[in-house]
Amino acid sequence: MINTAQDAKFPHKRRGCQKMSLSGYDAFSWLYQRYWDDYTDIVWPLIQSSVLPQIGSGSRVLDLCCGTGKMAAKLSGQGFQVTGIDNSKEMIKIARIHAPEATLLCQDARRIHMEHRVQAVFSLFDSLNHMPTLDDLATVFEQVWSVLNPGGLFFFDMNGVEKYESRWPGRDAIICRDHVAAISTQYDLKTRVATFNAAVFRFVEGQWIRDDVHLTQTAYSTGEIRQALEHTGFQPVRILNGSQGRSPASFYGRLFFWAHKPESA
Repeated sequence: MINTAQDAKFPHKRRGCQKMSLSGYDAFSWLYQRYWDDYTDIVWPLIQSSVLPQIGSGSRVLDLCCGTGKMAAKLSGQGFQVTGIDNSKEMIKIARIHAPEATLLCQDARRIHMEHRVQAVFSLFDSLNHMPTLDDLATVFEQVWSVLNPGGLFFFDMNGVEKYESRWPGRDAIICRDHVAAISTQYDLKTRVATFNAAVFRFVEGQWIRDDVHLTQTAYSTGEIRQALEHTGFQPVRILNGSQGRSPASFYGRLFFWAHKPESA
């Protein structure tokens, strides 16, 4: 539990429930930015050593499910021409502050519309686990394939089954003077669907405003992900299991994929 201050009163105005969708982050974006937005800095050394050397300097790249724009900003700072896509309008608003040089679009990852092809596509922080079915995930792979140049690289990560089974079920709370969040996570072993529920309260202009957030993720096996990539045409596919070796603790249960579109495609 994160407890930084005691709150004196708790009357609230309910502002409505977020239904299950990829844009459920709209009501959650400000809290996400404050408490979960450090992943870019953690994964950046891996990207610098194993991804950027494979991409030509100044190339066009896509940050798919770009969130608050931290990765887009890093890539822009390295001289890349960056497009960021996210399905949350509120995330895009924050991304425009962090990555003003990037082109930022509010789109569904399953329906990408771009004017130019890119040399690399990034999708990080288990964003693609939000795809509810394997068919949806395969559709994203097809969309990525369509916007990649021949010889282009698709680098992404996903939570593996191991992560959900061991780390996902739980409860947490954030208690501060001007905001409170009660968080519950669950994982269904049979359906492999993980749920994230949060009741978030903010003290605004003398009253408490409530947002309810409901997000879902689906766990896919390494074999399922690889097969979907190869069926799309990606070759070769390299996989790193973040639970192995000397990886950072935050990589536990996370799978990293390097998938290439052949030069001949």
